[in-house]
Amino acid sequence: RHYNVMPLPPEPLRLNVGTRTTASNFWAQGLSSSTRICDIFGEAPVGPILDWGCGCGRTLRWLLGQPAWRENYRGCDVDSIAVKWLTENTPCEIAVCHDDPPLPYSDASMAGLFAFSVLTHIPPEKHRTWYAEIRRVLRPGALALLTVQGSDILKNPARYSVPIKERNELESSGRAYVQHEGHYKDAALVNEAFTRSQLEGILIVEKYEVGGYQNMDQFLVRRGE
Repeated sequence: RHYNVMPLPPEPLRLNVGTRTTASNFWAQGLSSSTRICDIFGEAPVGPILDWGCGCGRTLRWLLGQPAWRENYRGCDVDSIAVKWLTENTPCEIAVCHDDPPLPYSDASMAGLFAFSVLTHIPPEKHRTWYAEIRRVLRPGALALLTVQGSDILKNPARYSVPIKERNELESSGRAYVQHEGHYKDAALVNEAFTRSQLEGILIVEKYEVGGYQNMDQFLVRRGE
């Protein structure tokens, strides 16, 4: 399904969406995420599907081989340089968004939405506001696939060491925020109970998987009628 017409993004843009910049890693991450997206929305989605946090098209390049995705894909990101590059190198509608709502789309305009490792970099106290914004742009009954950095990460300190202060905050309150240098490299840590509390009354949880996407929690939510 690889869309070979789309060039490989410059290394700085690849670094903005990951920690390793090799072409093989970029392609592998995109293949993994796009496979999950096609499992949810199919290879011929009906209506616009928003990639919130599209970056430089890591997921998109694996969807462009399908005519329906070329027509219905929408992408937005806070990285204006990545948006400019993606606009110049794909036929899809790409827009700049901001650190806080609103997204640049009208009410009930999206037939679906997905975001890989976006909420993982947004302070936990803003998550509920963003869930409300996701609901706003979704059509009634539409699905959204999202990921957060869950508490399961504490089980593997060799791979990801959480400072003791933030570890204690996560264990006591269900949320913590770790600051790192780099382009949106800060880490929001939230457990399942906290995430469900923030979604309550806004979006309906269809499925929640601890550690369901790489080292993150993955969950599928739906806007009610």
